Amino acid sequence: MILRFLLPILVPLTWLLITFPSVSIAESIAEIEQFDSTYSNEASLYEFNLLAIAVLSNLTIDGFKVSELSGLAWDEDENLLYALSDNGYLLHLRPLFDDNKMTDVLFLKGYSLRDKNKRALRYKESDSEGLVVKHGNNGIQGDSRLIICFERIPRLVEYNTDGAMLAGIPLPAELSDIRNYQGENKSLEAVTIHGKFGIITGPEHPLISQPANNALDIYSLDGRHWNFPVHNEHYGALAGMTTMPDDGMLALERAYGGIFPATEITLHRILLGEDKSEINTIYTFDTDAGILNENFEDITRFRGDTYFMVNDDNNHPLKRTTLVYFSINKKQAK
Repeated sequence: MILRFLLPILVPLTWLLITFPSVSIAESIAEIEQFDSTYSNEASLYEFNLLAIAVLSNLTIDGFKVSELSGLAWDEDENLLYALSDNGYLLHLRPLFDDNKMTDVLFLKGYSLRDKNKRALRYKESDSEGLVVKHGNNGIQGDSRLIICFERIPRLVEYNTDGAMLAGIPLPAELSDIRNYQGENKSLEAVTIHGKFGIITGPEHPLISQPANNALDIYSLDGRHWNFPVHNEHYGALAGMTTMPDDGMLALERAYGGIFPATEITLHRILLGEDKSEINTIYTFDTDAGILNENFEDITRFRGDTYFMVNDDNNHPLKRTTLVYFSINKKQAK
């Protein structure tokens, strides 16, 4: 009798659970500070405009901690910001805006990166570093794919947005062998998609075979190779890159070291040609700048001339993850 009474209630509820198994509640994780500050080298053709900094709570939600973020990519079609941890998992975030000002960041969902056997990546296999979205701005929902680069076991892999592995992406031979890098933790660090040259990736430090010419190197999958001058000749390393609206590239150089170690970042605009590149260094945030002196790991274009940049807090209890919202604009002629 009781079962007969409950069936009309239980059946619709069961249908809902089957139909929507991954429903999650969005949670606010950010404290936002607004800015309107411009930075530029005198010789640069471009300027960096700081718009907002979001300090993210290092919460653990559904087993995924907002910490040690190494990759970042914006998906316009899904209105999602993907954040990649170098521990092999993926976060779905959503920045909120009001009157063109960032007002919050929501945590929507977390996923482990999984191998072809559907097992979560572990140990050396899980050192995920760079991230870019494929089909993320074609007006079609549901077809976005993620391309992720890895250190320790250098490789490029295409994933679904829920962390399921789809396929490995062949690398040029010299990038496939860890023995060609300066160390296991100095291999593939950044990846983006260029309108003309396709997928572009680069190691944190130059390959052993490259001359010691104070340059950082990037590669296309068909074997093309470009380099650009490093700002910090002793400690400069490639941390991240993204493509600009005109098919220029924005590269993030990070430097950490010295007698009194401190972190500085430099943003370069790179224009790739068939066999060479043009570079314009936009600005270096050193200790004198007094801001953005953190371990920034990746950048991604948002909309128009605006971008996001994220730092890795190294899971340190006294540090926080920061998401920086900024624009890059060409200087006005005086």
